[in-house]
Amino acid sequence: MQRLKWFLIGMALALAAGCGPAAPTLAGGKPVSHWVEALRDADPKKREEAVEKLRNVGAADPAAFPALVAALKDPSARVRGAAILGFVKGGPAAKVAVPTLQDLKDHDPDPGVRDYAARALKNIAGG
Repeated sequence: MQRLKWFLIGMALALAAGCGPAAPTLAGGKPVSHWVEALRDADPKKREEAVEKLRNVGAADPAAFPALVAALKDPSARVRGAAILGFVKGGPAAKVAVPTLQDLKDHDPDPGVRDYAARALKNIAGG
């Protein structure tokens, strides 16, 4: 009877430990929410770092992908270019960025950004 009691206590503790909130997705040792917030920083180097971290998370966190799409409109060409690299691998989730990538390919003042956007669009289209 004593063994059953301890078994039940152990099971209850194990279940309680697994029932808490899910751990946040980390990138660079910090939660994705930190990097999403960093996209608002005045320093373009910090925004570029944030994009690089979010790019590594990709679709693993629901907040990362929309933040990358928003970063495609950043005032810094380096940030836009870094964000585009998040879509170069293509895949179904990247299709949401196609209109913005097309606009960047056709109208961005930076030739590197235009080139990255063209490559990303080609990969998303599967060719």
